[in-house]
Amino acid sequence: MTKRTDLPCSEQALRDLYAALRLKYFRGPAGEPLLPPPEAVRVEWSDRATASAGLCYPQQRIIRLSTHYHARFPQDVEATLLHEMIHLIVPGHGPEFYRWMERIRALGGRVQRYARERALPKRAVWSYTCLSCRRSYAYSRRLAYGGRRHYCTHCGPVSGRLVERRLEP
Repeated sequence: MTKRTDLPCSEQALRDLYAALRLKYFRGPAGEPLLPPPEAVRVEWSDRATASAGLCYPQQRIIRLSTHYHARFPQDVEATLLHEMIHLIVPGHGPEFYRWMERIRALGGRVQRYARERALPKRAVWSYTCLSCRRSYAYSRRLAYGGRRHYCTHCGPVSGRLVERRLEP
């Protein structure tokens, strides 16, 4: 495997960071670690994470951090990893998740609910053009029924019929 130079750290450094954060922020009342040991969790970079800064699969014990996001925001690696580590014990972003965020912050950690922005900007794949005024609308997902049930907001449902076109990849 080719070593990437645009990443803030290696996957081994990510695993080491997981181990340190686990001991610092995820301990029970008796001091016992509440998360699985580092050798039981796969922490890795992902080129496929294009919408979020990180992903957690608690059942499989996998945490993936977006290469796209962290190449631009290397200072957010720890905050993203902490966020995903919470998901190993708390699914979703409900009240229990927020309690864990507050607990970590009280201990000096920096963890956020949201990333600064998408890992990669949305890319338009479909274009819909009004037959009447030629106004064009770009979408990343295809409209239902090829846009036949949608219409131009300027021309209205009578004369604002849209024509679908797939943009080049």
